[in-house]
Formats: sequence, C-alpha cells, structure tokens
Amino acid sequence: MKSSSKILLAPVLALFLLTSCGKKEDGIEVSEAPSESTEVQLTVEQFQTMKMEWGELHTGEFSEEIQVQGTVQIPVEGMREITTYFGGYVEDLKLIEGQGVRKGEVLFTLENPEFLRLQQDFLETKSQLAYLKADWERQNTLAQEQISAQKNFLKAAADYESALAKAKSLTKQLALISIDGETLSPATMQSKILITSPINGFVEEVVAVPGQFLPAGAKALNLISKDHIHVELVLFEKDASKVRPGQVVEFISPDRPEEVIKAKIKVVGKSINAQRQINVHADLIDKKEEGQLTPGMFLQARIQLDPRQSLAVPEESIIEVGEEHYILVQKSKVEGGFVLQKIKVIPGAKGKNYRAISTATALDSTTLVLVKGGFNLL
Repeated sequence: MKSSSKILLAPVLALFLLTSCGKKEDGIEVSEAPSESTEVQLTVEQFQTMKMEWGELHTGEFSEEIQVQGTVQIPVEGMREITTYFGGYVEDLKLIEGQGVRKGEVLFTLENPEFLRLQQDFLETKSQLAYLKADWERQNTLAQEQISAQKNFLKAAADYESALAKAKSLTKQLALISIDGETLSPATMQSKILITSPINGFVEEVVAVPGQFLPAGAKALNLISKDHIHVELVLFEKDASKVRPGQVVEFISPDRPEEVIKAKIKVVGKSINAQRQINVHADLIDKKEEGQLTPGMFLQARIQLDPRQSLAVPEESIIEVGEEHYILVQKSKVEGGFVLQKIKVIPGAKGKNYRAISTATALDSTTLVLVKGGFNLL
C-alpha cells in the first residue's frame, strides 16, 4: 500500500504544478510566457473575456522634457532704488509696502536750506550774465578799433565765459532736484523738493521714515514694476547642451494648478556656478498671464526640447517588467487565436495619447500592438 500511494502522488503533483504556472482572469486561465521566450499564445476567448484591444503604431514628432526649478523675477529695468542727489529731511512720506504708485506721483518731500542757496547762486549768476555779455561785446569792439588794450577784452571774455559755465552747471544741478532754471525767480524759490516715482509699479520696501535726515545717495524706497516679469530657471550642467533659445517652458502657477502657463527661452547662461548649474531666462508667451505671477514665486517647470521624429505607441501598451519595458505585437493569426511577439523597447518622450519608443526590432505602421491586457501575459 505504501508503494501504491507514492505512484499515485506523482501525477497529482505534476497537475498541481501545471495549474499554478498560469494566471486566472475572470475564469480564463492565461499561460505566462517564459522569461526567455519572445512569443505568447493568446486565444480569441481570452482576448474577448479580458477586454483586450489592438492599437496601431504611430509616427510623429515628440519632444523630451527636462524637469527644472525656477522663480519668477523682475528684470533690472523694473527695479528702482529711490535715492536723492542732495541730502535733506524727509517729509510727507505715507507709503506702505505693496502700495501701488504711478509714474510722476509724489512719493515724499525733502527739505534742506541748501536748496535755497543753490537757487540763490543760480539767480545771482544769471543776473550777472547780461552785464558780463554786454561788457565782453563792448571790449571786443574797442579792441578791434584799437581804442582799448587787448588784455581788457580778454578779461571781459574770461569773466563772461566763467559766469556762463557756472550758470549752466547750476541749471543742471537744479534739474536734479526737479527745479526748472528757466522759470525760476526770486518769488518761486523753495526749500522743499518733490521726490516723484520714475515708474508705474509697487512699493517693495520703505527704508526712510518721516523726520529723518536722508544723506545724499542714501536709499529711501525700493519700487518694482510688474509691466514685465520673466522666469529664471536653474539647469544642471549635464542638461546644458540640450537647451537653447526658442524652446518652450511649461509651468503651473501655485494658486491656479489647473492652468498651464507657457514661456519661451530667451537667454541661456554661458557660465556654470559652483553648484554645477547654469541660469536660463524665459519670457512668458502670453503677456496677459504675467498678472497671475508674483515676483519671487517658486516654480516647478518642464523644458520642451527640440522635437524629433519617432515611432510611438499608446502609452498603456508599454509593459514594465522589472527595469525593462516591452510591447506585445500581433505576429500572426492561428486557428482560435493569435501569436504575439514580445519586443523590448526604450520609452521616450510623451505625447497627448502616445509615447515615443526606440527598439532594435523593425516595425512599421501595419504592426498591430496589444494596447490593453498585456500585463497579464508577461
């Protein structure tokens, strides 16, 4: 009896092993392809029950992406430090950070008695010019008729030229504090000057306070303009050779994650920093979208590299096995089913519905690819 039990156990064990070598999907037993095999048998019943689908190869232009990080920045021409050419006491400063300002709007006033002395010097010099010019012309006439010595003419000419130079210098100094020398008179002299905004923008930082003496050249305010903003991206050295001006960058605003904003690369940095990175400058394609962004905002972006012609398949048809990727194509039809061929591929750039692939196996547009259900066969 013991001998008979051993003989009966062998075929039962073999049957168990055969049964356990496959997967069962909806009552249909599917045989897995051995790892070294490149062909898979598939019946029509299995195909229909597992709701598999065929798809076609596609040829088109696909662009690879580089994932980068960046920030929203204001160009240099959109930044202004408000300083003064002359010192003075700050008055009428009522601005706060984030407040909007218009070009020509008065930001604050600056008071200093030196402003009066500057205007006085200009008016005194200007009043002397008429006399000095008349004396120079008179001495010139006398010198030509040899009635007066040449040295008198030379002195008159020197005095006139000196006063004229001083008047022009004082005119330019007055212009620096927004006083027009042409209209200045003793009645319009002032000890206060108006400090106005040179741009349309916003107050980024307020440094000065009312009543403070602001030295010449000291910063009172920082202004920024959002009339033009751009994106500064950080690119690693290994990707530097792939990026060039004109390529498209896509990113999402943190407060509007459903909207994709596009920019175009304008400048690629020419030097690599200590972190082995280069900076990339990109301008928004649609300028209206600049209002959605805030300077300093952090971004996750994708650079679209130059598109290339490539074979592609529906993305869901690519089967990942370990670290390798495969597709299953219809090799032939047989009675009651199909013979599928397992082909190794290297996935590339993604399109809307397709993904580019490269493979050592020759494929063409007539090849049918198993789009759904292939994972159960490998």
